[in-house]
Amino acid sequence: MTSKHDWDLIVVGGGIVGCAAALYAARMGMACLIVERDMIGSAQSGRNLGFVRQQARDFRELPLMIAATRLWEGLEAELGRSIGWHQGGNVSLAMSEVELASRREWQYRGSGEFGLDTRMLSAVETYNLLPHLTPDSGIVGAMYTPSDGRAEPARATRAIFEAALQLGASVSLGTGVSRIDVSAGQVTGVWIGGTLHRARTVAVAAGAGSAALLRRVGLDLPQERIRATVARTARRPERMPQCVSGPTTGIRQDADGAFVISVAGGEYDVRPDSWRHMRWYAATRRENPEAAKINYLAPLQRLWPHRGQAPLADIPPSRDRLRPESQRAEQARQEFGRLFPAFAEVPLQTIWAGEIDTLPDVVPAIGPVSGVEGLLVATGFSGHGFGPGPMAGCVLANLAAGRDAGVDLTGLSPDRFRGGAPR
Repeated sequence: MTSKHDWDLIVVGGGIVGCAAALYAARMGMACLIVERDMIGSAQSGRNLGFVRQQARDFRELPLMIAATRLWEGLEAELGRSIGWHQGGNVSLAMSEVELASRREWQYRGSGEFGLDTRMLSAVETYNLLPHLTPDSGIVGAMYTPSDGRAEPARATRAIFEAALQLGASVSLGTGVSRIDVSAGQVTGVWIGGTLHRARTVAVAAGAGSAALLRRVGLDLPQERIRATVARTARRPERMPQCVSGPTTGIRQDADGAFVISVAGGEYDVRPDSWRHMRWYAATRRENPEAAKINYLAPLQRLWPHRGQAPLADIPPSRDRLRPESQRAEQARQEFGRLFPAFAEVPLQTIWAGEIDTLPDVVPAIGPVSGVEGLLVATGFSGHGFGPGPMAGCVLANLAAGRDAGVDLTGLSPDRFRGGAPR
């Protein structure tokens, strides 16, 4: 029997990964506590685009995502709750022969080595699949994965959380973990508001807040934050079952008929400690300079907190009150309208912002931390963590129970960043 301050597993972070970790740990009979600074799903788990995508992922994280897709396929039945799941596939449009060749290269390995149902489409086949796509779009073909899907982010996260509570998991809301307690190389618990909650296993799944906690126990994870903007249109009666990856914009239709759109990338808000990981990201900035626009005014903007209208969406509030960028929303709306003229006049209903936690190689860090027994990590999902979230949580629960992870984590170890940044 455990006391109110003794647990088998403490999960730091109430996003989809943390809630799934608690769900599967509770199912294995473990006494589990979720600690969330704000509200369940109030950070990126409730603010993302809602794609559940295997297609075009880094091959190091593809086994995780394939396993996650199998979970998503049965998740509504497992939870007994609606999460807006729809398996309509993902279409990645190619606007040039160079882009088409790149997608073909990924498809060849994804289908051949990993057994995915990904296939290439001609321009004509793409138009047939997407009847609202304009013939003047300029596409030369597309990559299509029918088994990909979509879900409602905040609704799915909350459903997993509620199922975890039903199985006996506990939750602490409103106060974050101030530090992880370690003694003689072994995790002993976490501090919450001056109280030590004891556990021999702690899983850090705190998104953009993970790095600061981990740094204090010896893992200097080069994690950064990108502020991304998402927009939602008014509802439409027409249905587009596929998720679409355009030249710069992701597009999906939600369960209510509105379209959710977002331009890839976002704003990097300069902070006093921005110098810390500058060298780690030098190559990333060279290879993809448009991925993050540097916002040098961020220190001044923080003096005038954003007080814009709350988003008209199923998103729990966060104390961060992140500022959405209207020009990003307009860029997404214009590309959406160019590709699908039938929806060009659909007004934007609301916009919001989320904070993407990213790592230099744009691949998450998942697994144990060497030198600190009982410390697990799942963070740095780099803007595409909603899809693998349920399986990432299952991995944490398996490891906490002393079981095999269940998927190949080779290449995802948090320890891969030890030894300093490349020169």
